[in-house]
Amino acid sequence: MNTIIVRKAEKEEIDWVNTQYKSIDFKSSNFEKEYIVVAEKDGKKCGLGRLVKIDEQHVELGGIYVFDAYRGLGVADAIVHFLCNHNPFLNTIVWCLPFENLKDFYGKFGFDTHTLTPPKEVVEKHEWCNTSGIYSKKVLLLSKPCNS
Repeated sequence: MNTIIVRKAEKEEIDWVNTQYKSIDFKSSNFEKEYIVVAEKDGKKCGLGRLVKIDEQHVELGGIYVFDAYRGLGVADAIVHFLCNHNPFLNTIVWCLPFENLKDFYGKFGFDTHTLTPPKEVVEKHEWCNTSGIYSKKVLLLSKPCNS
C-alpha cells in the first residue's frame, strides 16, 4: 500500500509531537492553540505539521517535518495540502516562513510573496530566522488568504 494518510493529531499524542519537534529544534506545540496533523504511510507515522493561530485574522503554517526514511515520497505535499484544505481557522490569512529553496513548493499551494501587512509575531519571527545565524538558508515570508 502506498497511500499517505493525514489526520488531525489526538490530544494524547502531544508528547510524541513535541518529542519530534524537539529532535529538530522546532518550537513545541500547544494543542489548545494549534491544529496539528500527523501523516502516516503503511500504518506508520512519517511526518507532521501544524497551523498556529496568531489572532482572529492570522494563522501560521509551520512545523512541516517529514522523517528521513519518508523523504521524496510526497509526504510534505500531503501534509501541506491537508492543512490548506482543512484549516479550521476560517477567514484568515495563512503565513508561511519557508527556506528560500522551498518557494516553488509552497507556491503550488497558493502561497506567494506577501503583499499584506503581517502581524508583529510573524515579522519578528521572520527577522529572527534571517538574523539569528541559526539557519544557513534565507527564510522567506509568504502568505495566502483562507476564505472558506
